[in-house]
Amino acid sequence: MLSDSMRVFITVADKKNFSKAAKALSLTQPAVSFQIQTLEQYYQTMLFDRVNRHVKLTAAGELLLDYAVHMNNLQAELERNMQQLTGHVKGELLIGASTTIGEYILPYVVGSFKQDYPDVNVTIQIMNTKDIGTAVGTKAFDLGIIEGPLDLTESMETLAFLEDELVLAMPADHPLASKESITLEELKTLPYITREPGSGSRLIFEQALIDADFDIEDLNIVMELGSTTSIKSAIMGGLGISTISKWAIQDLVRTGKVVALNIEGLTLKRNFNILLNNEKFQSEATGKFLDFLDVENIKCILEN
Repeated sequence: MLSDSMRVFITVADKKNFSKAAKALSLTQPAVSFQIQTLEQYYQTMLFDRVNRHVKLTAAGELLLDYAVHMNNLQAELERNMQQLTGHVKGELLIGASTTIGEYILPYVVGSFKQDYPDVNVTIQIMNTKDIGTAVGTKAFDLGIIEGPLDLTESMETLAFLEDELVLAMPADHPLASKESITLEELKTLPYITREPGSGSRLIFEQALIDADFDIEDLNIVMELGSTTSIKSAIMGGLGISTISKWAIQDLVRTGKVVALNIEGLTLKRNFNILLNNEKFQSEATGKFLDFLDVENIKCILEN
């Protein structure tokens, strides 16, 4: 197996920063520095040039990185072939996920997957779509599952995963809670809680309003919050209503605490996509997980 020092070295080379590498590896920065120093002492050369808070590979570092990546790929290939031969799937699976997917969908999916493959260690890192694209592009992640648009490089591809829809969530005791949908005119009168600028769900909602010739300035925005979880709490606290993923709010809908309405004239659907790097060797664990992400299978897991 690839040594700890080599794994740390590859991560530092990818992150170009010791503290970021430490965070990605769940290590302390001194531990990361120690592993790099161990390699530099072994090869008797500097592997990184330290420039302010960032590091850059030296010529020796570039050479070592080529071999380290090749060794890593060979190890992954060996493990996959061995697992295919023995029928026993194990290993590491690192997934990058957008917020809604990582917080409200993948925990259930991974939990079910682990019942079939208990020896696969799954790590989910939640971040924005752009950063996931970078991580998949540099082969730091085995795959990503994203909820926003992304410019792809030649080595990357997306696969359709799951359809999502934004719904208007409000407390079950709200005066309009008995309706199936509301009009845009009614929406104007309601205290609205919005996500922060740049949020994927906010962009979808605002674009739908523009397409419907609705002036966004007419919204009665009372609060701006930076996470879906905080918006759910604000809705429960009676502070306002908001558009939110149907998957993120389904727990409160099931318990009867919140209702989900449609907004007449707005199309608020989007697709979640799986992001892959075709140049990264696909482990047996990754292959089994991709097979597991069958849409009907996922819906069954989430809706039961």
